[in-house]
Amino acid sequence: MNIKRILVPTDFSETANLALQQAIILAKKSKAELLVVHARFLNEDAPLQLPKKLAHLELAEDQVDSEISNYIKGCIRNAGAVNIEQEVIRGHSAYSAILSFLNENPVDLVVIGTHGRSNLEQLLLGSVAEKIVRYASCPVLTIPRNYDLKNRIRTVTVPFDFSEQARFALQTAIDITNEKAKIELLYVFEKEKAQTFPLQSAYSSLNILPEIRTQAEQKIKEIWAELNGGSRKITIAVTEGVPHKKIAEFVNKNPSDLVVMASQGQVGLDRFLLGSTTERVIRSVHRPILTLKQKSLI
Repeated sequence: MNIKRILVPTDFSETANLALQQAIILAKKSKAELLVVHARFLNEDAPLQLPKKLAHLELAEDQVDSEISNYIKGCIRNAGAVNIEQEVIRGHSAYSAILSFLNENPVDLVVIGTHGRSNLEQLLLGSVAEKIVRYASCPVLTIPRNYDLKNRIRTVTVPFDFSEQARFALQTAIDITNEKAKIELLYVFEKEKAQTFPLQSAYSSLNILPEIRTQAEQKIKEIWAELNGGSRKITIAVTEGVPHKKIAEFVNKNPSDLVVMASQGQVGLDRFLLGSTTERVIRSVHRPILTLKQKSLI
């Protein structure tokens, strides 16, 4: 990944501060420019207040600019020579303002904090972070609440399903780590797909799992050699079940510093209601997750 400009949306929360601190670490290593933005939007539920809001908008933005400056000063005491800019952006919602900015400005990576859910609306519609992950055209690194910052990546987990997206995620994991880093590859065999296996219903998927494991491990080793993974230590795990559940279970049980996944960028109704595997993993895993986009494969 060639990172020259990193965007960090902030709502001044503790999680946003963690995202900013992690972005500063990344910016120092990659010598990238850091842009901190705060999204403001008018209250659409009170249209009669609009003239009054517009009259005070300039003053309010000056106050927000001042608040951002103070916030950044408190966060970058150890930032060194990182070039940090700040900007107030506007839109109908926080995520729409951020996405509009991304569409109009060159950004190589978004680093954003995630927040927990507390009601049905959030469950159905998703958080700001999830919408940025879903629709942003650049890679997005999500930082969970109460995360311990990392100066060095020692272990990376890459869910692997042999798709082009998974190969790209693995190649990225190789590119962003040094030779001392360990890469864990996890293949989840979906039980629903067992009927496509040559033995079909003669045996359950659990009966044929040893053969599946052997074949998967061999194929992954071949792909690893093709990608020139070098001398890094790798581990290969094969399990059966629902992908997002098994990925979350695996990552939460292992000391991974980062999860790297590639999103297919689907935006249909099914995905909107149910969420992609990546988004479901983000909800369930207390680890930073780097989500890559399908367009990066072109």
